[in-house]
Amino acid sequence: MKILKYKPSKTPIPELVTLVKDKYGDKKNFDFFFSDFQKAYNFCIDNPNISFLPFSSFENEQLVAHIALIIDKRLLENEAFFGFFEMEQNLSVLKAIWQSLKEEAKKMGISVLKGPVNGSIWHQYRCIKETDSSEYFKSEPMSESYYYKLLTQMKPLSEVSYYSASREKFDNVMEVIKTEFRKLITVGFQIEELKNVSYEQLLQIAEISRIAFRNSWGYTDLTEKEFLQLYSSDKLETHLNKLYLLYKDQQIIGYCGTSVENKQTLILKTICILPEYQGLGLGNALAYKIHLDAQKEGFKKVIYALIREDNKVKNFPKDDTLIFRRYAAFEFKI
Repeated sequence: MKILKYKPSKTPIPELVTLVKDKYGDKKNFDFFFSDFQKAYNFCIDNPNISFLPFSSFENEQLVAHIALIIDKRLLENEAFFGFFEMEQNLSVLKAIWQSLKEEAKKMGISVLKGPVNGSIWHQYRCIKETDSSEYFKSEPMSESYYYKLLTQMKPLSEVSYYSASREKFDNVMEVIKTEFRKLITVGFQIEELKNVSYEQLLQIAEISRIAFRNSWGYTDLTEKEFLQLYSSDKLETHLNKLYLLYKDQQIIGYCGTSVENKQTLILKTICILPEYQGLGLGNALAYKIHLDAQKEGFKKVIYALIREDNKVKNFPKDDTLIFRRYAAFEFKI
């Protein structure tokens, strides 16, 4: 087995592309996944804040493992990400390439590794922990289910857990949270529903995201340019169905986006609200409006995408949801 630290080019090496396509190319929504994969790679390559150090492992001229050390100046001084992690189901192969990654990280003054993260948590991150083997939805990270088992063999210091769930009947959840929606208008809040986002609105959303997520695991602060590239007009056109903006006295204080998986299924993305307005039921008010619109538009199913296990949403019924995938990200002390 030969392990190489190589100098990255503008595009992923052909062997990595082949490995990714061999693993996931026949999966539903692969094109969405691979487009995001390439954008995350470009984010690392063209970024003055990032040192990107990829490693490849070959056996018989075949790529059997790939991993990258991603050092972002905006993380704590001793922290870095690892990402672009793909490999065969072979613990000895992982141990070898992991050792190379650790040695390089230590030389760079790194003592904590977080991942798998492809560039940043604004891009693809996490690996699958449990699955019912249902099809991937749009914007969902793809990974082999055995990655979780392999990475736990490397003895992580901690694990952060996430899940995706679905609901096929909306009446119960709407009955429970409708009070917050009705109260919203009477206390000076408004919801605006958009199909297209202006440049100014996008900048306001960026600022809300920075404030709301800055204490999140693995957070890095994007520049205005990075945020606009991440949420470019073509990506919004591809992924976004509607954007719901929450206002207080003409100021945007929160938002939530949805995307269409198919004629029957709507995906609800993260509800984001400024910290000073959290705990007032505004998230549930937004959720009510989204479910109401979904019902009117004939959707039969809502997917709640990539939710952190300990999120702060209160009084939102979960008993009638089906958790179909669980994910994990890790922190390693090296």
